[in-house]
Amino acid sequence: MATAEQVQELVEAVQSLNMEVQNLNQEMQNLKMENTVFRQLVANREPRSTDLPPMPLSSGKFDGTSKHLKEFIEACNIQFAFSHTTYSTDFSKVGFVISNLTGNALAWANPLVTADESVLRDWRAFLEKFKQVFERTEIKYMACEELLEVHQGQMDPLSYITKFKLRRDCVLRRIPYL
Repeated sequence: MATAEQVQELVEAVQSLNMEVQNLNQEMQNLKMENTVFRQLVANREPRSTDLPPMPLSSGKFDGTSKHLKEFIEACNIQFAFSHTTYSTDFSKVGFVISNLTGNALAWANPLVTADESVLRDWRAFLEKFKQVFERTEIKYMACEELLEVHQGQMDPLSYITKFKLRRDCVLRRIPYL
């Protein structure tokens, strides 16, 4: 049989638990009211342009072709402007660009992703690196065109090497080749 002290301890424990249940019920009521207010705010909120879902790029996926680079970057910047909250971090911008790469461009990006490069968290650094690889500057283009025109043909190797070096130097210095 329980002693008076034990009964008193049990009564106090039940009263304490009863008080805790009352406090939890009050807290639950407060949370329900707060939830109702938030639901009304969300239901009455005006849609904003920054909440637009990601749209497919007008330029399509970028395959590494230099002549499409500027158009691709402009399409990405438009996407970032109209979905500002979605692309509010550098990491999300870089991730979007990489998700829209294919072919040689995707092959270039894969090692960056697997190596967990810091450039993935810095939009400007990523864009600079991206442009270095895929941007066709006019001098690079001219150099490629000029070098493709060099053929050994009937020349001896020494004459061919001299002609090649002369043409290369002219292209790099942007002076016309004679």
